[in-house]
Amino acid sequence: MKTVSVHPLTRVEGHGRVDLMLRDGSLADARVAIMESPRLFEGLVRGRDCREVPALVCRICAICSSVHRVVSCQAMEKALEMEIPPLAATIRELLVLGGHIESHALHLFCLVLPDIEGEASILDLLRGGNDIARQGLDLKKLGNSIQEIAGGRAIHPVNVEIGGVLVRPERADLERLLLPQLEEWQKRLETIQEDFFRLDAFPSAEPVRATRIAVGSREELSLTGENLFLSDGRKVAVEDYRELLAEKPVAYSNARHCRDGSKPFLAGALSRLELSREGRSLLSGAGKLPAGIHANNAAQCLELSWALKRCTALIEEILNADEGESLQARVVPGAGSGTAAIEAPRGLLVHRYVLDDLGRVVQADVITPTAINQAGMEDQIRTDLKEEADEKALPGKAERIIRAFDPCISCSVHLLEV
Repeated sequence: MKTVSVHPLTRVEGHGRVDLMLRDGSLADARVAIMESPRLFEGLVRGRDCREVPALVCRICAICSSVHRVVSCQAMEKALEMEIPPLAATIRELLVLGGHIESHALHLFCLVLPDIEGEASILDLLRGGNDIARQGLDLKKLGNSIQEIAGGRAIHPVNVEIGGVLVRPERADLERLLLPQLEEWQKRLETIQEDFFRLDAFPSAEPVRATRIAVGSREELSLTGENLFLSDGRKVAVEDYRELLAEKPVAYSNARHCRDGSKPFLAGALSRLELSREGRSLLSGAGKLPAGIHANNAAQCLELSWALKRCTALIEEILNADEGESLQARVVPGAGSGTAAIEAPRGLLVHRYVLDDLGRVVQADVITPTAINQAGMEDQIRTDLKEEADEKALPGKAERIIRAFDPCISCSVHLLEV
């Protein structure tokens, strides 16, 4: 048995390695090792006042900081049996969508586009005058602007707290800065996304056999909800996520694996679109997509279009709301437990907290999209590359499969039991 290691993985967020085990020149097995150092966040928040936690856990990742802060607040509010004002929920959704736009643009134009163009990095594309890469960075900047206006700053937002939000976004920022850009980008996106739908831009691939999973609705495309939906028709309450995901450690990785019996799970844009009626309509309207997991890139493009339109609608809601409308509910710390799930850019994100009588954290649990997808990454490499006879081609093709999942490796590692 010979092992070919892809180390480090390039153009992904965080530190990882792929080990390809070869027998007689053919791929016999594959392992995706998450090498990011253990983050310890679930242990670090124990004993903390619940009101401190959202600002801490959003540091899990600078790319996903907005969605971590929002879902942490949602879980705490469930534990405290709180309802937040509708306007606060609207501002939070705008913040999360800004993170979606920024993250999808980062993945597509900085990490995937160099593969399509045959370059080593986006820097090579920019030096060569690639206009699509330049426009992709502009779109990423728009996502950051939305997060800054809705969240107080582009990374690690400060406007979201348990009970709602602190301030309403400035009218001038929404009317003069965001609305014109959103309208412009709904037109521009059509001209810069074509490469991600080209069938010849991606390697051949087998269908993804994983069980799709997402939170939201069977009807409208949504990033939040009270139930998890699966591709085999199951609907599971968010609170029952632990039994469903069956997260377990593996010896060679610092992230745990989730499996649906013998099958892996798939979280992310492709699953979100396939599991809702609105999403399936977007997919069918796009025509034939790249094969296998590479369709996830095209699905992110479709989500970008949806997110731009949704942001416009949310901004109109904020602008039309009464000036004196409440932004925060009163927070009374106490005992309880709460679980919340939200769709991060890369897929399902779950936070759960148990609080004592003083509102201090007794238990914390975080499950991230990359932990959910890790087993699926390995399965897809084994499936797609089992007939690959060129040993030299294996590492590059394995990396492209990993990149199609859009892993956020630093999010996936948290607790180390010693």
